[in-house]
Amino acid sequence: MGFRPSDEFASPERSFASVSTAGHLPTRGRALSQRSIALGTLALSMFLLALFVVADPARAFVGGKDFEPGQVVVKLNPTIGASIEEINADYGSTTLDKLPGSDGIYLLETPAGSDTQGVVGRLVDDPRLLYAEPNFVAEAAEDHAGDGRHNAWGISETSGYSEDYAASALGLPCAAIASLGQDTTVAVVDTGAQLDHPALEENFEGVARYDFVDNDRNPMERAVGLDADGDGLKDELVGHGTHVAGIVDRVAAAAEIMPLRVLNSEGSGNIFTIAKAISYAQSNGADVINLSLGSSRRSATLQGVIEDAVKSDVVVAAAAGNSNSPLPHYPAAGNGTAASADGLVAVTAVDMYSKKSDYANYGTWVDIAAPGNGIRSTFPVGMYANWSGTSMATPFISGQAALIHAVYGSLDSAGIETKIRRSAQSLALQNLTYVGMLGAGEANACASLQ
Repeated sequence: MGFRPSDEFASPERSFASVSTAGHLPTRGRALSQRSIALGTLALSMFLLALFVVADPARAFVGGKDFEPGQVVVKLNPTIGASIEEINADYGSTTLDKLPGSDGIYLLETPAGSDTQGVVGRLVDDPRLLYAEPNFVAEAAEDHAGDGRHNAWGISETSGYSEDYAASALGLPCAAIASLGQDTTVAVVDTGAQLDHPALEENFEGVARYDFVDNDRNPMERAVGLDADGDGLKDELVGHGTHVAGIVDRVAAAAEIMPLRVLNSEGSGNIFTIAKAISYAQSNGADVINLSLGSSRRSATLQGVIEDAVKSDVVVAAAAGNSNSPLPHYPAAGNGTAASADGLVAVTAVDMYSKKSDYANYGTWVDIAAPGNGIRSTFPVGMYANWSGTSMATPFISGQAALIHAVYGSLDSAGIETKIRRSAQSLALQNLTYVGMLGAGEANACASLQ
């Protein structure tokens, strides 16, 4: 709060969805209002184009770009004591933004017509800076559906929101006896959310929020006719943040949810905007931060703000990505080394048979696995959808962290992750090809509370 967010954006973990009309929320037992039903019916026509054609998962970045052209992120070296004005004077750059609460991290615009990578190369060698990097683009982790198309929508069946295989696999009915995540706050850094969804409005009520895309305090998901990747499909990721928030609610129904919009309706954005949202979440009382997004590029900026968050005992759960690859996916992979209980939880996905989802990334850097296939959750407007991806697995872990925090409030972020890892069920027998590469196993919320 008290700063002007950048108007650039980063992208979420991509997924696919089939939408069902709203009924009621079994977890909370609240009936859907007639007004919401009417809105849901009207919304079908509004969202028809957005529901849902999935882009080729091999495409790493929206619009084919690795970074925002003409933008670099730098961090001043405090032992030298140079000012950002000196840096700008020497390189012809201008300051676009400063990371709030940081020790000299700035977003700069390079001179018109300059080569961004060339400028970064010169800045990296400047001893007055600790680092310089392009403002990398990030994306939401999503599953793919054969030929890349999945557009089943308008299904009237709404059962399974709290009773599908995921609830059983995670031991959610048992966990709910011990904890509902009361007195905890989970920040969902994503495409925003439907703030008045009947299943979620109580979770959002009175909680800090921000839209870092449109620079206001209304992070409502919206379809704006955007086709950032030029594939002819508009607003492909509308509903992603609402779906992720609904999964958090499924696990921790009493937790507050902090919606932070960093991704546009195509699910695209950049690391500086995501870093600002993480800093905002930490400063505004988040106990857990959910990042259903990522990139193949490691960012010193993003890694730094996440390290600051976990040092403040905030658990950060991040999606492992959906390229069916062992290559590190960031920020989930941290510094790219073997997984450890450090408060940053890299989450991959398994199916209803506890087998690695065919799209899910894997490797020694993964911390934990959770259900990620055909997960039913909330969706605009007052509706529900089935969606798949490590984006969906990650909020199960964020919700689990909230449950643990509510019961064991004295644990730090590493201690909460340790409980998540030690209570996991082995996946070795179901995944002989991936032994040691799916983290500690499949999460079990019930066992982690005992």
